[in-house]
Amino acid sequence: MERKVRTRVAPSPTGDPHVGTAYIAMFNIAFAHANGGEFILRIEDTDQNRYTEGSEQMIFDALKWLDLNWAEGPDVGGECGPYRQSERFHIYGDYARQLVEKGEAYYCFCTQERLENLRERQKAMGKAPGYDGHCRSLTKEEIEAKLAAGEPYVIRLKMPYEGETVIKDRLRGDIVFENNKIDDQVLLKADGYPTYHLANVVDDHLMHITHVIRAEEWIASTPKHIQLYKAFGWEAPEFIHMPLLRNSDRTKISKRKNPVSLNWYKEEGYLKEGLVNFLGLMGYSFGENKEIFSLEEFKDNFNIDNVSLGGPVFDLVKLGWVNNQHMRKKDLGELTRLTIPFFIREGYEVSENPSEKEFGKLCQIVEVLREGAQTLSEIAREAAVYFNDEYELPVVTEEMNKKEKQGIERLYTVIKDETGRQSIDLFLEKIKNSQEDISIDEAKDLLKETLDEIGAGPGKVYMPLRAVLTGLPKGADLYNLVAIIGRERTIKRIETMLEKYGN
Repeated sequence: MERKVRTRVAPSPTGDPHVGTAYIAMFNIAFAHANGGEFILRIEDTDQNRYTEGSEQMIFDALKWLDLNWAEGPDVGGECGPYRQSERFHIYGDYARQLVEKGEAYYCFCTQERLENLRERQKAMGKAPGYDGHCRSLTKEEIEAKLAAGEPYVIRLKMPYEGETVIKDRLRGDIVFENNKIDDQVLLKADGYPTYHLANVVDDHLMHITHVIRAEEWIASTPKHIQLYKAFGWEAPEFIHMPLLRNSDRTKISKRKNPVSLNWYKEEGYLKEGLVNFLGLMGYSFGENKEIFSLEEFKDNFNIDNVSLGGPVFDLVKLGWVNNQHMRKKDLGELTRLTIPFFIREGYEVSENPSEKEFGKLCQIVEVLREGAQTLSEIAREAAVYFNDEYELPVVTEEMNKKEKQGIERLYTVIKDETGRQSIDLFLEKIKNSQEDISIDEAKDLLKETLDEIGAGPGKVYMPLRAVLTGLPKGADLYNLVAIIGRERTIKRIETMLEKYGN
């Protein structure tokens, strides 16, 4: 009888949730969805030395933020629980001792000193480090005597000395390992804790995992896992090793060269849709040159055989482009609500629950800025010109290039020259005679009338207006700015800047 497809992701709570966890979870979810199966979340927290308080909850929160949801897990339960390895502690020792009784594993009483000396000898001889099987040949009587004496021990897997172990990988074909080059892996440590290998295999079996989809860095461990399945007499799952996420220099993605915390991407203001879409492009071809898609589209059209083994580059520039596409597509009201915390973080006077009128103004700002921004935090930073009425003309510094210096120097000039001052005075007169709530079209008309009546080129008219309205040589379209900040703030800005720089 064919087994129901079940996949899983099994992160360790050892710090901020890693972007690689979301990447692997997404492909496991899509594979389960495409095959009518189930996806589960397991927390592998047996490494107490690296355990970080609060990390588990951050994993839950980050994956849920991305809508990478699970059918079974520590927080929702399920028939195969518990789903934290620390709550399954009693299971692993029993299974390790079962293997000893079957002759598939053995007690090892080697001291730490002996193991360190062994590594030093192997290193001096130019050999790969690995256990030499010293305790593998102990007699039953010797073992019983050592146990009775209370000598500390570990339990090791008895790897075959001859032959080969073959991984039949869905993406990579047959990967062959020579058994005599694989040492006898520790299964149960001296403190009674299982190693990753034992707990991983036991849990995958008891949770009925049919397909193990994980990063390629685990390929070297897979022969040991296959031998464990054989030793227990269990059917092994199908192994699918995904390509690693890479930095631009092709090294494995790491926090030294790229942000790897999912929390960072959320705090920086990437949309969940943008990040998930980007992860779906990592080593995967959607087909028809389609690069922008939703999680549901990805799941509905998923085919594991479309994964490419070339190491996908985690390119923040490409991520920014993808995220921008989703910001443009998103409902303006929803995008504005998502941006409000970033406005507040920048220190702008924005209400958490704005009135209808205030929210409308915020929507106008977001609508203008989302076209060119890559993140919500960038929208907020670029929005300063709409919130801050107190500003100075920039000052030329030595670090600036020639073009930047010329642009700033011209600001001071255009405010004072005859055409510039006429343009400012005329526009000020017109804006004083307008209504407080100026529409974008009305603002355009006022600016166009000023241009026509002055009779000079746009640069000579609009640049002095930009100088007194923003203090910058370039930036926001003036008609958007005037419509958003309104009549009174426009007048105040112009008059304040004329007092500072008009003479």
